[in-house]
Amino acid sequence: MTEKIFQSIKAFILPFLGGARGGFFLFIFLLMACEKPVQETFSHESVQQAAQHYYMLLIQGEARQFVEGMSNAETFTEDYKEQMQNVIAQAAKGIAKKGGVVRVEALSDTLYVADSTAYVFLDLVFADSIHEQIGLPMVFQKGVWRMK
Repeated sequence: MTEKIFQSIKAFILPFLGGARGGFFLFIFLLMACEKPVQETFSHESVQQAAQHYYMLLIQGEARQFVEGMSNAETFTEDYKEQMQNVIAQAAKGIAKKGGVVRVEALSDTLYVADSTAYVFLDLVFADSIHEQIGLPMVFQKGVWRMK
């Protein structure tokens, strides 16, 4: 069926493009025009923003959204998601008891193009001015940065 559709399209377009060579160039042009460049979203800036966003969700107690930001979260069972949300909510309460985090800043990151991963270093600034640096592993899945 797919082959018949392709042949029909080919038979219709080729005469307008000057033969098979024109069709090939049209195909390449359309492919390039439709493909979103990876550099727009697979970047230092985008991974740092994503890491900061996810950590702010943790600090604000947004456990459900934090869990949704995890790698392959759509495959988690509802029971597992609920357990993870409870753990995240407890962590957020623990942070709040210490006065809370007033700022999350990305210090640096390392991108690994071969496996679409990154490691982001964040600086957490607590209400009492204490700084804590943490590392957050990330993975680029379906055009979105997620936590590993």
